Amino acid sequence: MTETDYQSFAQIYKGLPERTEVKAPKTAFVERIAEITKKSTKTVRCWIAGVQRPDALCQSLIEKELGVPGEYLFPKTDD
Repeated sequence: MTETDYQSFAQIYKGLPERTEVKAPKTAFVERIAEITKKSTKTVRCWIAGVQRPDALCQSLIEKELGVPGEYLFPKTDD
């Protein structure tokens, strides 16, 4: 697979549908990632916004949950 075959973590979040159920799909996504990584939803939202990056352990848990390699979920940026 190539780089273009995968979406970033933020792209996966942004691609979720808007609220159509009692619990919004994006909220459910954030809560699920928080649950599997044992982090707060605030931390997960910081990852989505690119303010923070998850540590290697959290990245591996997210990779397993989403089935996407970490280098595509959290691409390195030139700061």
